[in-house]
Amino acid sequence: MSQVMREYWNQANKERGHRLSKELEAAQSRQAEANSFWDTHKQAVQGRWSHRTGGRGETKVADIPEIAVQWHPGNPGRPTDVLATAQKVGVPSPYLWRCPLYPDEHPAWPAWPKDRVQAGAGCPACRKLTSLADLPTLADQYVGLEPPETVAYGTHTRVPWLCRTWAVDPETGLWEKVEHRFEAEVKSRVLQQDGCLVCAGYVIDATNSLQRWFPELAEQLDDPGLDPAVMSTTAHNASRRTQRAGEDAYQKVWWTCRHGHRWKATVLNRVRGEDCGKCSTAGISKEQVRIAAELAFLFDLQEPSVRDPRLPDGVPDYASHQLPIPHELKPAQWRYRDVEVDIMLRLTRVGVTVGVEYDGAFHHSSVLRQAHNRRDEREKSQVLVRAGLLDLMVHVRLGDLEPLESERLVSVAVPDRAGPWEQAGAVAKALCERFPGACPELDAYLAGGVARAQHQADAYITAVWGQLKPPRIPRPRPEPKPRALRATAPAEGSWLTAVGAPYRNPDKPSEIVRDYECRCGQRVTRVQAQVTSSNTNSCGCRRAETTRRSRIHVSPDETRAVRAWAHEHGHPVGSAGRVPGRYTASYRLAHAGRTDFLGTDSLLTETPVRAWAEQEGLLGARKRITGEIWLHYTAHILNSETSQPSEAVQTLFFQADVP
Repeated sequence: MSQVMREYWNQANKERGHRLSKELEAAQSRQAEANSFWDTHKQAVQGRWSHRTGGRGETKVADIPEIAVQWHPGNPGRPTDVLATAQKVGVPSPYLWRCPLYPDEHPAWPAWPKDRVQAGAGCPACRKLTSLADLPTLADQYVGLEPPETVAYGTHTRVPWLCRTWAVDPETGLWEKVEHRFEAEVKSRVLQQDGCLVCAGYVIDATNSLQRWFPELAEQLDDPGLDPAVMSTTAHNASRRTQRAGEDAYQKVWWTCRHGHRWKATVLNRVRGEDCGKCSTAGISKEQVRIAAELAFLFDLQEPSVRDPRLPDGVPDYASHQLPIPHELKPAQWRYRDVEVDIMLRLTRVGVTVGVEYDGAFHHSSVLRQAHNRRDEREKSQVLVRAGLLDLMVHVRLGDLEPLESERLVSVAVPDRAGPWEQAGAVAKALCERFPGACPELDAYLAGGVARAQHQADAYITAVWGQLKPPRIPRPRPEPKPRALRATAPAEGSWLTAVGAPYRNPDKPSEIVRDYECRCGQRVTRVQAQVTSSNTNSCGCRRAETTRRSRIHVSPDETRAVRAWAHEHGHPVGSAGRVPGRYTASYRLAHAGRTDFLGTDSLLTETPVRAWAEQEGLLGARKRITGEIWLHYTAHILNSETSQPSEAVQTLFFQADVP
């Protein structure tokens, strides 16, 4: 889990560095343009001064046009009245100047005309144009007291930073938002593009410490001078190699396991799995344990001479065996006295002791390893048989590993994805072929088709490793990219007219807002998508106008009559509550004898009503026909002078009724 988290942090630092590189390039390009402008400006001003026609006391500021255009309108006097050599030593200048490059961004600055003309002095803000504020990637992490606009991007000052990122909770395996706080030089973060020091592992806090990720190791730390809350899990607990006895060695610290064994080891080696030498499971794999449990169901398993103290009662010890070899039998090239055997079985019926080696593809797949291991394994089996420790060695070879050939060695090939039942069955069949009658129960075991002792393997794995398998940690979803700032027009019939370009809502960056002017003259800011989709049609005045509009009264008696009329014509309107406006409007027309406006279903047709409402500007949000519109349309018909619908309305009715 910690590896997944560190990979995510490293990727985030890398992406942040790419963004910073582009921002720095743009800022430096902008600074180079400003420097080039003021260098050219200086040459022009000094050249005009050296070729002046008047004397020193006659040349005015207005005679140097490059300087005159920068004259601040609030200055005392005019450029035509102030000498170009005006200056008083030790007295602040009363004359202000405006920056010609960035008049809206850079404030006016005071300077004597003599400095501006003879020395060619320019805008001081342009000479230090690039600041931390020009690099948004870093400015977003800066939490110093000084404003980022005043912090030079090349300063060696150490300032505080805050990195907002995600981290994995080791207890739940879920990602959560965290904050990394650290101090670093501004220059190193800008020019060297150093990322978050906590994400990179140079600073340790509550998200990446030994205490958080490996509390069981922190409890075993037996050095009162070390605090596991500030110890890294990714280094040998030393930034440099330390000299001891003239040799380079990594710093080792004291540990004490839960069984009281005390030893020295580096932090990194402990994190990578090094355990107490007397309790270590190095060299034991979970696959080996599972096939050992199945073979123990068929044959007599020989357990190691010293039982693992971590195992509860009733759980067999499937650990590897360390078999001592007599000195006279040990080959000269062997470095160790003891030989490791993964599994040892006693075939009681035939009086044979068999060793089983589990050869996985990871440690035996390469060409060089295969050649080296084939030689070593043949030699190993011969030495063990000669020493009388085994009668036969069986090698379970996964996948396409080449078979081993030797007089006292048997190779059993199994597929890569074979389970414990298939692997144990293949070994048992090979043993029964070599030693007939060694396992009378083999046929019944193979006919069962399922592993029989995996509950024992699970109990052993849980006791030794702490869990059957580590949980899968999903990566956090990347934050969605903000939508592009694209201008869209208001919906048809909207009272709002766009003023200016769209921009992001500073309080909610996911929203794109825009300034609008309403038909009533009010200026408002609204979400552009709402205006484009016709959800928002005005500054609010249309709603107010609708609220003030008189509503057509419908009495309870009329509502009951409308409900009865609707049921009579087969229209479901319910037995309680408000009746939709379309049914009330149709009832009023039918009651007034104006059935010529009704369709074949005895109801008003939507098409002419919508056309009339659009003409009158009464449509609701998203051009909906509200209940009031149906009633207003009916009132319009009943109050009109004509007794027949107009030709245009008849056409609309005709078109609407055509199936």
